[in-house]
Amino acid sequence: MIKTKLTLLIKKWLCNNVVYYSDKPYNLVLNAQQQFTLIPTEGEQTKTPLLQIVGRKHYTEQSENYPVGNKKELVSIIKMNNQSADNNQHSHSTYIISSLGGDQSKVTYWRFLKLPAAWLNLPETLLLSNTLAAEQVLNSQAFSAMFVTGHQQSVYSALASPLINSPERFASMFGVPCKQVINIEEPTHYAQTLIAGLKAQPIKQLVTFFTPPTSVINKALIKKTSLIAIALCVAYAGLTSVYLGYKTHSLQTQLAQNKSNVNQALNTLEQFEATNAQLNTLQGFAQNQQLTSSLFFVLQQLVTSAELTNIRFEDNRYIIRGTANKATDALQIIINNPRTNNAKFDYPSRKERRGESFVISFTLNTLQDQSIPQMPNTKSEAK
Repeated sequence: MIKTKLTLLIKKWLCNNVVYYSDKPYNLVLNAQQQFTLIPTEGEQTKTPLLQIVGRKHYTEQSENYPVGNKKELVSIIKMNNQSADNNQHSHSTYIISSLGGDQSKVTYWRFLKLPAAWLNLPETLLLSNTLAAEQVLNSQAFSAMFVTGHQQSVYSALASPLINSPERFASMFGVPCKQVINIEEPTHYAQTLIAGLKAQPIKQLVTFFTPPTSVINKALIKKTSLIAIALCVAYAGLTSVYLGYKTHSLQTQLAQNKSNVNQALNTLEQFEATNAQLNTLQGFAQNQQLTSSLFFVLQQLVTSAELTNIRFEDNRYIIRGTANKATDALQIIINNPRTNNAKFDYPSRKERRGESFVISFTLNTLQDQSIPQMPNTKSEAK
């Protein structure tokens, strides 16, 4: 739906801006089937058309080869040729350069006769040749009887005459192949072919056919256009300055915020590095230490049922003081631990308000546990 509407808008735009001229102007319109067709213009044209497709009767066409590969040199030669041509009967001329490679170039000229004013004047044979494949010849009877073909980046065309009265004779005259003939007789078919050729025309070549109408170029218009252009430039410069000022202020504000964030990030990084260095130091110290006693594995089971008040290491035996509900239960826990050996009461247990006090001594029965721990004072007490 959207594509259909867009296509219709483009067609209407072409109808408003494209005309065809062959002896008289023709308007491009849409028929009942929304197809392009051409009808004669009623009255005089009220505005200068953007694009005028010129009939073959109103220009001459010529293709020439030049042994020149440098485009600047070739343009100079083309200008000299145009100056030497008969410009009295021609209003203007245009050309298209095609490179053939190997310092060879082909130039196709179009020299137009006096024409109604238009911004772009395109020769119809150029557009028709854009729709042809290799070795095809177009035989048109719609407006002017003529033959058109394209060969080796050149356009060849001729109006029908007693000498050139068939596509085969036309092809033979120009020395081009003719394996298929395309016939056009109806204005609708002809208009659709022209528009198809216009679509296929490279946009960069359209500049060549730009011909500003002299009727619309005057000093007042140039002055008015210059003032408008200057006003637009000043407005653009002002808006650009305002935008750049705003953008500069915005970037400076953002930079200040980012600077604060960067400083905070650097402080955090510094704290992290200090903490990480301390952690590495402690980990290095811990890796070099060894567990010299399994005493704590014995005490782990004992502290749940007894309250310890003193631990000593004396004469290769561990001596524990504490209180429990039953001193014999505390002794039994130590005896049942596979890490202990020769557990016994050093003194008889005594009853107190908090339970029974005890003094139990034992040794550890593993090689590691029998090593004497390095303590500053082997008879010191840990309370």
